Amino acid sequence: MKVKTDFGVQGMRGKMGKLIFYKLPNSDVTITRSMPVHFTEAAQHNDYRLIAQNLRDIQPSVAFKNDFKVYTSLYKDLPDAKKSVSGWYNLYISMLWTMQKAGMVDLKTLTRQQIYDDNLPCKSVKSAVQAGLLPAVLNYQLLDNGI
Repeated sequence: MKVKTDFGVQGMRGKMGKLIFYKLPNSDVTITRSMPVHFTEAAQHNDYRLIAQNLRDIQPSVAFKNDFKVYTSLYKDLPDAKKSVSGWYNLYISMLWTMQKAGMVDLKTLTRQQIYDDNLPCKSVKSAVQAGLLPAVLNYQLLDNGI
């Protein structure tokens, strides 16, 4: 729902009563939604929290991030590309989750050292494409910087 104000408050953000207001990045659109009534903690929430913390601790190198950014821009040009991919991090995380589903790794315990010791395909974009974790794009062989 788009928020419209009569009194000229353009940059309104935050909470007011049971509503939450926020502004979309890179636009002048302010959006409101109702505050959730309650939040129930489930067992899998703890697992996702541990995985997110662990993946943050891997800290990919700048060169690896740049390779993934180049790959993402080339990936968006593919005819069968997912439209929901907005940046390199989305593809990076989906690649890691694909590895977990295949039984290659446990994301709760994955470390940077384990990636190199076990020669996992997520160590570079080139090896991920060759292992079938990511679709092939033009000149993917050049994207070989390590994580």
